[in-house]
Amino acid sequence: MKTKIFYFTGTGNSLSVARDISNELGGAELVSIPAVVDGHIETDDSDIGIVFPVYMWGIPNMVVDFVQKLKISSDQYVFAVTTCAGQPGETLVQLQKMLQKKGTDLHAGFAVRETANTIQEDNIFIKIAMLIERNSKITKSGKERLSEMVEVITNKKEHEPETSSVMLNKFGNFVYGMGMSRINTMGKFWADEKCSMCLNCQRICPSNNIEVVNDKPHWTQNCEFCQACIQWCPKEAIHIKNEDPKRRYHNPEIKVKDIMIR
Repeated sequence: MKTKIFYFTGTGNSLSVARDISNELGGAELVSIPAVVDGHIETDDSDIGIVFPVYMWGIPNMVVDFVQKLKISSDQYVFAVTTCAGQPGETLVQLQKMLQKKGTDLHAGFAVRETANTIQEDNIFIKIAMLIERNSKITKSGKERLSEMVEVITNKKEHEPETSSVMLNKFGNFVYGMGMSRINTMGKFWADEKCSMCLNCQRICPSNNIEVVNDKPHWTQNCEFCQACIQWCPKEAIHIKNEDPKRRYHNPEIKVKDIMIR
């Protein structure tokens, strides 16, 4: 069995999960989605994994682009793991439908709980979702489910895409449809006087959205809203409206150099 795992990550949660699965599978190849999304994407590996975070109860734009470009055959086994702080909505069902249009399927889909990486205070949509799913959040992390996922993948078992309640799925689909079309312009970040111009933010940005203007980082309108720039800033010099300084976070098992692999 030869396995390749494609991953998209901002603060390291999805990379950490992908790395753990790779290690348990005996060293499956890890490939950064931002590193390949602009090229020809084809693999002859028998098993293909896709690991990424939930964005607004759906798939990140760059992962959508990746899946649309991916050359894949029906005899390849496809699994996916999505990381979320609450509920996945129909993220994995969305992925399944995309793959079915390409003549294949999502054979196994898992949703695991990881620490939230957004630095902004909970908005009205998050608060409504928390009311809908008050007692039924995804509770197990990637590490807690690692052996379960690897057993399914190793034996190429079918595992229905994990999803949320009907009510939350409808709400999540509404938010995703409304929000993701505007997400490229939502990253209205800025750097304050603490900025040392290390330009880590520019090097880790998956969409090359950061330029240098007047000796300061400047964000254009091609943002994936992955939070990498603000969460990895060593000086905590990057800001966004309605931020909560207590939410500075990046995965403790991942280093900034790992995120720079684009």
